[in-house]
Amino acid sequence: MLFRLAAIISFLLLFSSSTLAQQSEVDQLRESIIKAQALLQQLEAKRDSLQTLRIELQDSVKFDAAIDSLKQRYQDPKILKQKQDSLRHAFTQHQLQLDQLNQAEAQLKAEIKKAITTLGSRPLPGEATAALNSLKSVSAHSSKALAPPNALSGGTGLPPPLQGLAKARAAKAAGNHMSGHEAALNQARKELNRYKGRFSKIESVKDLPRGILGLNPLKNKPWQERVVLGSLWQFGNQERFIIDIGPYAAWRFTDKVASGAGFQYRFSVSIKEKPWVSGADKVGGLFAFTDVDVYKGFFGRLHYDHLSTPVPVVNTAGQVEQMHQTWVPGLSLGIGNKYTFYKDVQGYALVQYNLLHEHKKTPYLQPVQAKIGFFLFSSQLK
Repeated sequence: MLFRLAAIISFLLLFSSSTLAQQSEVDQLRESIIKAQALLQQLEAKRDSLQTLRIELQDSVKFDAAIDSLKQRYQDPKILKQKQDSLRHAFTQHQLQLDQLNQAEAQLKAEIKKAITTLGSRPLPGEATAALNSLKSVSAHSSKALAPPNALSGGTGLPPPLQGLAKARAAKAAGNHMSGHEAALNQARKELNRYKGRFSKIESVKDLPRGILGLNPLKNKPWQERVVLGSLWQFGNQERFIIDIGPYAAWRFTDKVASGAGFQYRFSVSIKEKPWVSGADKVGGLFAFTDVDVYKGFFGRLHYDHLSTPVPVVNTAGQVEQMHQTWVPGLSLGIGNKYTFYKDVQGYALVQYNLLHEHKKTPYLQPVQAKIGFFLFSSQLK
């Protein structure tokens, strides 16, 4: 028995180490998605600013007195044309940056969508890393589009007074861009904060939380999305067919970690003798558990129960004299797999090993137990 127990524990440790490595990749991908979405909002704001700036500066090129100023300063037609072209270049070169922003925005949107799809499909080992590297590469390339154009930084060959005029008009147009759009800006900030979740108070990337409890999509969600209602079932065949049923309620700490508690009672069923349904076995009690999702619907469970059960009292001759009702503890490790049972109702199959099993004392014949369960989120009861 000790050898079998050691083998099971070794398997669980090996399985847990591989799943924790996979979980780290998924966590990093979630962090990169959050940062990429923030970068996308910067690109969109910069693009909108340049689009408004384009209208104002094109109007300046056509009607501004700067052209007249150039005509008065330069009488030579060739020089005049050269300086006029330089002025127009100063005002319109931002069109190149606008095109770059549009291209970077489209690429980043596509990559974010691809990463979110990968994350939602419970990625296989390596898939999260590939998506993470691709998203980082596109984000780094897209961030270059935020660099200011050289045309508005004084590198146009214009006389200093006209360079100042170009800078002043660009600054004024950019500064006035958000005027009248405060409500939309506030809404965008709220949306960004919703995606940021618990990172809203983090000032540096080095402060980002790590591990299985680090990322919590349920933060600030209503309690109905955290409460789980379910039932646990176990069947066996002894003198009569027995059914152990255990309704429970659980609380989701994150989308991957939940703990719950419930009570269990045993019924026996027979079609050969009455009563057809009976609770005469007098097996019942309380149980508590913690589940940790590990990989594509698979989860690990730590289960404790404290059951009242009839235990035989044996005399010195080895004969059973009577049955004595007593409380028996049980501590089990298990692995399960979730599936959709019907619409919003989820089901799972579970195999557990009772580390405290004692023959003829524990209310189960074998230390290995197979169970099934059903559950749904309380938010789905509306």
